[in-house]
Amino acid sequence: MKSKLQRWIFAVVCCAVFPQLTGCWDRLEIEDRGTILGMSIDRAKEPVTSAITGKAAKSEVDGYDIAAQVAIPGRIPLGPGEGTSGGGKDQPIWVVHAVGRTVDDAVNVLQQKLADRIFFGHLRAIVISRDLAESPGVHDIQDFFRRNAEIRRLAWLMISDGRAEEVMQLQSKLERVPTLYLVGTMDHAVQLGKLPNMFLGNYWSASSSKGEDAVLPFVAVKDKERLDLKGLAIFRREKMVGTLNTLETAAFMEMTGERKAGFGVSVPLPGQANRSAIVRGVDRKAVVKLHFVHGKPTIDVYSYVEGNIEELTGHQPLTTVIPGVEREISKDLEENQEKLAHKMQTLHADVFGYGEYVRGYAPHYWNTCIVAKHKQWDDVFSTIPIHVHCQLYIRRAGMSIT
Repeated sequence: MKSKLQRWIFAVVCCAVFPQLTGCWDRLEIEDRGTILGMSIDRAKEPVTSAITGKAAKSEVDGYDIAAQVAIPGRIPLGPGEGTSGGGKDQPIWVVHAVGRTVDDAVNVLQQKLADRIFFGHLRAIVISRDLAESPGVHDIQDFFRRNAEIRRLAWLMISDGRAEEVMQLQSKLERVPTLYLVGTMDHAVQLGKLPNMFLGNYWSASSSKGEDAVLPFVAVKDKERLDLKGLAIFRREKMVGTLNTLETAAFMEMTGERKAGFGVSVPLPGQANRSAIVRGVDRKAVVKLHFVHGKPTIDVYSYVEGNIEELTGHQPLTTVIPGVEREISKDLEENQEKLAHKMQTLHADVFGYGEYVRGYAPHYWNTCIVAKHKQWDDVFSTIPIHVHCQLYIRRAGMSIT
C-alpha cells in the first residue's frame, strides 16, 4: 500500500515538474529580433501603386510612409559610460523607411528590408504627422497598433507639426538613443507639470468613450537636434481639429485636475508701478459638479491651485503682498479657463470628459435625450453652460520674508 502511494506521488510530481522544463522551447534570441524602438507615420510623397499584401489593400490616402528606428544589437548602451554620443558614427539605431497602401502593408514592406522578425514589444514612441491627423484622421493608423498584442499601452503617441520622419531623424546631444530622448522629454514634461499623462492607452480609452474626446502631445523639431513641446493636439471623433498652446494647456490641466503643476505666471503688484511677482504652481485639484437647469445639464468646475512665490521685485512685506497676488492670479486663471471652455465648445470637442459625468450621474437624461434622439454628445456639449471657479493659494515664499 505504501509503495503504491509513493508511485502515485512520484507520478503527480513528474506531471507537475516536466511541463515546466519546456518553457524555452519557443525562445527567440534578442539578436534575432528586429526591435523597433520608435516609428513615424507620414503621408507618402508619391501615390503608392502596388501593395505587398495584395491589390485589395486600400485606405483613405494614397499611401503611408513609415520610418522605424531599429535597434542594432551590440550597440545599445548598457550603462552611462558605454556606447557613443548622439553625434557618433556608430549609431545604436538604424532608421529604415518603407511605404505601403496601408500601415500594415508598409510594415510588411519594412519586414522585407529586415533580416530579422519585427518585434514591437519595445516600441516606445509613435509620431503621426499633422497632415494625416487632420485628414483623414488617426483611426486607420491606430487600428493597426490596437490589434497588435505586442504594443505597449504606455507608449507615447504624439502629433508632429510637420513631417513626422523628422522626429525619427532627431540627433540629440543629450541621449545616445534618439527614442529614449523622445520618451525622456515627454516623461520629464509630465513630472514637471507641463503635459498631462496621455499615453497610447489613454488615447484609446478617451477615443472609445461616448462622452469624451482625446488630446495628444503636439511637438515639433528645432534645429534637427531638439524636440519642442508646442502643447496639445485636440481631437474630435479621431480627427485633429485644433491645438492648445502652452497657456491653454495649463488651463486644460487645471480644469481636468492634473495634480502636478509646473507653470509659472507673473502679475503686477497691486498699487506698485514697475513691480511684479512670479508664482509657480506646484499642485492642482479640480471638482466637477453637474446639475440641471430647466432640464439642461450645467457644469460647474471648481479648481484649486497651490503655488510658490519664485520672484518678487520691490520691497514690501509679504503679508501685504500675498492676498493681492492670490486675487490677481485667481482672476487671470479663471479668464484663461473661460476662454478655453469657449474654444472647446466652438470646436465641439469635449476634451474635459464632461459627457462621461452626464452619462454616469444622469443616465436617464443620456438615454432619453442623447441615445433615443440619435444625437452626438459633442454637439450637445457646445450648447451647455460651463461655469469655472478658480482659487490660487500661495503656500511658500522661499527664504526671504520680504
